[in-house]
Amino acid sequence: MIKGINNKPYISLDKHIDIDSFKKLHPEICKGFALARDFAKEGTWMSPGFNLNDMSYKLNWKPIYEAFAEYNALPDNHPTKLAGKEIFPTDFKNYKQRNIFTRFLKAALGANDPYIYYFLWEEGNWDQRNSVREPTAEQKYFPSVVNWIENLVTENIIDQIGRVIFFHCEHGGKPFEHRDLDGKNGDNQSYSPHNNEFIHIRYRTKRGFYIWDPEKQEKHYINSYAAFWNDQDWHGGEYSNEQEYGLRIDCKFSKNFKKILGINNLEYY
Repeated sequence: MIKGINNKPYISLDKHIDIDSFKKLHPEICKGFALARDFAKEGTWMSPGFNLNDMSYKLNWKPIYEAFAEYNALPDNHPTKLAGKEIFPTDFKNYKQRNIFTRFLKAALGANDPYIYYFLWEEGNWDQRNSVREPTAEQKYFPSVVNWIENLVTENIIDQIGRVIFFHCEHGGKPFEHRDLDGKNGDNQSYSPHNNEFIHIRYRTKRGFYIWDPEKQEKHYINSYAAFWNDQDWHGGEYSNEQEYGLRIDCKFSKNFKKILGINNLEYY
C-alpha cells in the first residue's frame, strides 16, 4: 500500500510555484555542478533498513554499503585491503576523504552508485530534515538558485528553509528505489506520523519518476516538475541515458500554502 497525502499518491506543485524561472536556471546549475565538484558528496553510504523485497525490481548491482562491508571483511594482508588502508578516511564526515574511498570501492570491488549530492543548506540530521540549517560554502556557485529558494519565503509559500540538496544522477544511472524515515526500522515497515514537508523539483520530466505501491504492484508516475509526497512511501526513477538532477527543498509550508494545497487540516502525514 501507499500512505499518500489526502488519498493522493503525490501533490503536484506546478501551478503554485514559478517553474519557468527555475528551468531558466539550468545553465547556472550545470556550471555550478562543474565548479563545486570538490564540495560534492559522492555515493549513498547508508545501509537501508527497509525490506528490499518490496522494491519494484531486483537489485542487480552492489551498493556502496555492501562493498564497504566486503572490504572490511577482507583479511588484513589482502592486496585490496592494503591498498585501501592508505586512503581510508580518518573522518567519514569529511566528504573529500570519503569521496576518494568511494571511488576506490567502485573500482576495486565493483560498487555501483550513480548519485552525487550538492548541499546548498547543510545536510544535518536526516530525521529532522526541515529544521533550520546553515548555508554551505558551495552556495556561491548557485547564486540564482539560492535567490529562487529564498523567494519561496518571500512569496509566503514556505516559512522555513531546512536541508536543501541537489540529487545529481550520472547517465546510465537508475535512482535507488527507497522509502524514507521508517525504512530504518528493519522488519517494521509500517508508517508512523510525521510532518516532513518538502518541494521536489526537476527541470524536465523526460525520465520517469514515480511512487511505487508494493501491494498493488503499481507505479504512480509523477507527471509534474514540482511535487510533494509522503516521505514514507516508496519512490524511485527509471534509467536515463543522460545526466539528470532534482532539487529537494526540505521546509515548513506556510499556513496559507497548506490551505491552498488542501492539507491544512492534517497535523501529520
